Amino acid sequence: MKHTRKHGEKIVKAKPSGYEEREIRRLGRIRIAIGMLLLGVVAASGWLVWERVTVPYEKAENTDSSISSSPSSKEETLPVYTDDFNLKLANQENSLTEEQGPELTEYQGIQVDERIVPALEALLKAAEEADVPLQLVSGYVSPEEQDELFQKEVERLIKEESYSRVMAEQTASQNVAPGNQDDSQTGMSVVVQSEKESSDFSSTAEYRWLYRHCIDYGFVFRYPEGKKSYTGRDFDPNCIRYVGEKAAARMRQLQMSLEEYVDYVG
Repeated sequence: MKHTRKHGEKIVKAKPSGYEEREIRRLGRIRIAIGMLLLGVVAASGWLVWERVTVPYEKAENTDSSISSSPSSKEETLPVYTDDFNLKLANQENSLTEEQGPELTEYQGIQVDERIVPALEALLKAAEEADVPLQLVSGYVSPEEQDELFQKEVERLIKEESYSRVMAEQTASQNVAPGNQDDSQTGMSVVVQSEKESSDFSSTAEYRWLYRHCIDYGFVFRYPEGKKSYTGRDFDPNCIRYVGEKAAARMRQLQMSLEEYVDYVG
């Protein structure tokens, strides 16, 4: 039998039970929590993008090879230099001038610019304390010695690979640059190796420690992996270069080679 609602009658909805009310409140709280979490994720992502893209690099005041007055992060145990010294560049497109020559001193049997000795000494000491001691292999190379190395490689390619002289010079420059076009002429880069014998330094515990901690002492890898189009050189895990703590940290953050970073701040 069909029931019809009489005119004027009200439809009375059944009130939810106590259990249903609790469920509704619980679902409401869950929706609010999810919404707040999503807002937090979006805000954090936006901050990271803003910090990476828009925060400008605070360029130090350029005073040629002078020590700045700002303290280092090592409680002033390490000197701090300006970019004129830290970011000195030597490559195929930037030949060192006589005025850019290093202030040489001998350290552990090799020659380096004396201004990087405190940082280099601190780095080697920290590596030894971490039970991954590093051995210095080479440092400064004079322009004359560098030219000899370059010409020797050119002659080898001509003799052993039958290259033309032009092709031999182009190929040789990928690993052995002419004088004043190699970073070893700055006196700010050194070649290190493990004290234990290893044919592949990049596979050692020493390299892994160095990769994690070199920036703490102002060093970066001079010829990092995947940057040949910028450096003109193959990956070299043994060659590290002093650029100062601030630049080293920023280069690591931006994943830049020295060439890229010089262009970035310049």
